[in-house]
Amino acid sequence: MKLPWERERDRFARAVENPSPDDDEFRHELDLVGRLRRLGDAASPGPETRERIAAAIEARPVAPQPRRRPRLGPVVAGGLAGLIAIGGLGVALAGDALPGDSLYGMKLAGETATVGLTFDDEARAGKRLDHAGGRLAELRELGGHDAAEFRAALDSFGQATREGTAELTAVATGTSGAQLTGLRAWAAEQSRLLADLRPSVPEGAGAAYDNAVALVDRVDRRAAALAERMSCYQITSGRYDDLGALPATGGCALGGIPPADPADPADPGIPAPVPVDRPESPTVATPPVDDSPVTATPVLVAPSPEAPPVIETPPPVTRPRPPIMPPPPGELLRLPPLLPGLPEVRVGW
Repeated sequence: MKLPWERERDRFARAVENPSPDDDEFRHELDLVGRLRRLGDAASPGPETRERIAAAIEARPVAPQPRRRPRLGPVVAGGLAGLIAIGGLGVALAGDALPGDSLYGMKLAGETATVGLTFDDEARAGKRLDHAGGRLAELRELGGHDAAEFRAALDSFGQATREGTAELTAVATGTSGAQLTGLRAWAAEQSRLLADLRPSVPEGAGAAYDNAVALVDRVDRRAAALAERMSCYQITSGRYDDLGALPATGGCALGGIPPADPADPADPGIPAPVPVDRPESPTVATPPVDDSPVTATPVLVAPSPEAPPVIETPPPVTRPRPPIMPPPPGELLRLPPLLPGLPEVRVGW
């Protein structure tokens, strides 16, 4: 069952769809609907207007869409990460490379980077000496087939040995000197390795081999000389060479006590002391002792040409002292009466 307002809505809808001139119920409403329809038809553009609008739209230039610039940060970071990974893999693969191999240069570059990233002086010197010993181990495996490669390895050994020795001796002379014992042990080990390499030295590399042997001997003698001076006041001479500080050669005074340095009187660079003539003080008579007040009058001595004027003051006047009498005994202790009617007790009178 429909409600009244629903039935009225249905009648209006049928009147709009099928208008009847005899229907007066919705005459005003239907007239308004007709006018709205005519207004809508008049507002719609015609075919010519539509074509003109379409042509104008097609002739308008299309604005280009902004292209997003690629972000360089992630690209650069990814590239660096890839290079580091490749470099690390290459260094790992080059760990066993020998002179003449394609990866040997990368091995040397990795060793240089390791030394550069070591900030402790003693540890850095130890790494240099380790790399120097590695050159001899490579020559032992190489077998001495190529003279140029043999000389290059010995040159690298000499450079690392000199740099490591200079740094380690600088640390040793500034501390307790315990590092010198390790340096001598390292030199003895390298001497043994060089002796093992002697039969495999190729022709044309003999001079480089002899230089390496002499260098190791110098390192051992330098460490021994510095170790002997560690208990002296002056350890080094202040001069340097390719192995670092040179040991002092003077007398060995105990540590903490500077050596005596007597002046030579005959040395013209040291002026002799100039003697100074001082005038003798005149004798001043002591005034007689009396009871009247005495006023001391300073005596002026004529100045000599060599010395400034001197003012002499007479000695103090001695007056007779009165006899020293012992002080009278005083009261040491006083006690109140112990019982009523008794006198008080006094001690010391």
